[in-house]
Formats: sequence, C-alpha cells, structure tokens
Amino acid sequence: MSAGVLSYRGRADLTLVYGEAPGLSRTFERPGVEVVVTRHSATAPVSVLLDRQLGAALLLGPAISRAALALADGTALSGPVQEIAASGDYFEIAAVSQASQGSGRE
Repeated sequence: MSAGVLSYRGRADLTLVYGEAPGLSRTFERPGVEVVVTRHSATAPVSVLLDRQLGAALLLGPAISRAALALADGTALSGPVQEIAASGDYFEIAAVSQASQGSGRE
C-alpha cells in the first residue's frame, strides 16, 4: 500500500470530544467499538463507519470537535471532525490529523 493509505475493519477504542471551549468540552471514551476505517492517501480525510445505533447516540448530539481512534494493530488516528453523516453512522477526521502507524498486525 502507498504511504498514508489505510484500510481497517475491526475493533477500535473511540474517543470523542464535544465542544471546543477550554474547560467546557466533554470527552466520551468507548473501547472496543466495531469500525471500518479508510484513508485513500496521506492528504485525504480518515473515513470512519460505525454501527448506526451507536453512531446516532454519539454523533447526532452536541457538536463534536475532535475524534481519536486507537486501532487493534497499534495505529492511532486523531484530529478535528470535519463531517458527520445525517444518518449518524459515518464521520470524517480531517486530513491534517495525526496518525501513527502500527505494526500492521491485528
């Protein structure tokens, strides 16, 4: 695969940050969430697909400012959320997000 390309299906630890004001933001952490994560290039956003019921509960509430994913293979992704689907089962982490690649093993 090319540098920056990512394709992953499995469990991940998900962290969402609601709000941006210092001291007023809330953080939600959910370990072991089933996700499908893709990134077509190093300059593309990270696409995250998750269960619709869980997504609706987490994504359709107050404004989410940031997200972080820790994949089972050791890859860590984090950055500002730039898009959330109205269906609540999909969001994107901006292309400027930080990523550290794991070993490639699950």
